[in-house]
Amino acid sequence: MIMRSVVVLPAPLGPSRPKTLSRGIATERSLTATWPAKDLVTPESWMALSLNCVIIGPTMSSVRDAGGGSGGAEAPSQLDSEREFIPRERDDAKGLFYVVVSTVAYGSLPILGKLAFAAGVRTTGLLAWRFTGACVLFALLARRAPELAWGTRFTLWGLGVIFVGNTFCYFAALLTIPASTASLIFYTYPVIVTLLSAALGLDRLTLRGVGAAVMAVSGCAITAGTVMGVSPRGAVLALAAAFIYAAYVMLGSRFAAGIPSETVSLHVTQACAAIFLPLALLKGGLWLPPSPVSWGLVACVAVVCTVVPIRAFLAGLARIGPARAAVVSSLEVLVTIALAAAVLRERIGPRQWAGGALILGGVLLQNLGALRRMGRVSVSRPPRAAV
Repeated sequence: MIMRSVVVLPAPLGPSRPKTLSRGIATERSLTATWPAKDLVTPESWMALSLNCVIIGPTMSSVRDAGGGSGGAEAPSQLDSEREFIPRERDDAKGLFYVVVSTVAYGSLPILGKLAFAAGVRTTGLLAWRFTGACVLFALLARRAPELAWGTRFTLWGLGVIFVGNTFCYFAALLTIPASTASLIFYTYPVIVTLLSAALGLDRLTLRGVGAAVMAVSGCAITAGTVMGVSPRGAVLALAAAFIYAAYVMLGSRFAAGIPSETVSLHVTQACAAIFLPLALLKGGLWLPPSPVSWGLVACVAVVCTVVPIRAFLAGLARIGPARAAVVSSLEVLVTIALAAAVLRERIGPRQWAGGALILGGVLLQNLGALRRMGRVSVSRPPRAAV
C-alpha cells in the first residue's frame, strides 16, 4: 500500500523529526511524493500526515492492512487511530488563523488609503512606495532562505505580474463605478475559485462549498448596496479583477507550495515594484510624502496592508487550499465597514448588519467540518499506547 502526498523532511534544529511540507489542494493531487506506509506508522510519523487527510480517510484500516501479514509493519495502536485528525486540524487552525489575519490587514487598506490621500499622497506614488517598501522588508525576511532555481523565480515573478493586473483592473473600475459596486463585483471571486477548482479537478464541488460561496457573495451584495446605474466598462473591469485575483489564488496554491511564504512574497512584491515605480515616474506621482503623518500612513500601508497580509495569506493558502481561503477572505468587507465606522465615522445600517451575518454564515458553513473535528480533538483525550 502506498500513501501519497506525504513528504518527510528532517528538522533543521534539534533531533531529526518528520515534518509536513505545507501544500495546497492543487499540489496534494498533482505533485505527489510516494512513501511506503510501513515507514509512517510510528508515533512521530503522524506529524507527516497530509494537510487534508484525503489519503487516509475516516479510519486507519488501510494502514493496518498494509502492516498486516508476516514481515509487515506492526499495526498502529488505538492511540494512533484516535490521533489521526490531530495533524490536519492543527494545520487547519493555523491556515484559518493566517487567512483571517490577512483579511483583517487587507480590510484596513481602503481606510489607510483614504487617510493617505487626504494627507497629500498621490495614488500612483502610494502604490509605488507601498510595494517598494514591502519588497525591502521581504528581502530582509528572506535573506536566509535557500536559493531558488531561475525557473521557479520567474514563475513567482509571474504571480506578481498577475497581482499587478488585478490592481490595475480594480483601480480602473473605481474611476467609472462606485466603490461599493466595484467591491460587490470583485467579491464574486470566491465563487469563481470554487467553480474553477472543481472544473480543473483541484477540489471537489460540494453542496456545502457552493452554498458557502453563494452566502458570502450574497452578503457582499447586501452590504455593498444597490447595483443600479453601473457603467458597463467599469463592471467588466471589476469582474476582470475578480477573475485575475481568482487566478492568483489558484496559481499561488499550485506553484507556491513548499516555498517559504516570505520568499514567495518577496518575488511578488519585486514584480509589483518593478511595474509601479516606472509608472509613478511617468505620471509624476513619485513624490516624497509631504509630512510625517503621510510618511507614517505610507509605512502602515506598506507593512500592515502589504507585508502582513501577503505573507499570511500565502501561508494560510498552503494549509487550507484556494476555495476555503477565498470564502474566508470575504470577511474583508466586514472589516472595512467596521473600520470605516470607527475611524471615518461612517454609519452602519441594517443592510450592512444583514450582509455581515450572511458573510459570517458562509465562512462558518465552509469550515464546519474542520470546526467539528477540532472540537473532537480538543474534548477527547486518547488513551496511552501500550508499550
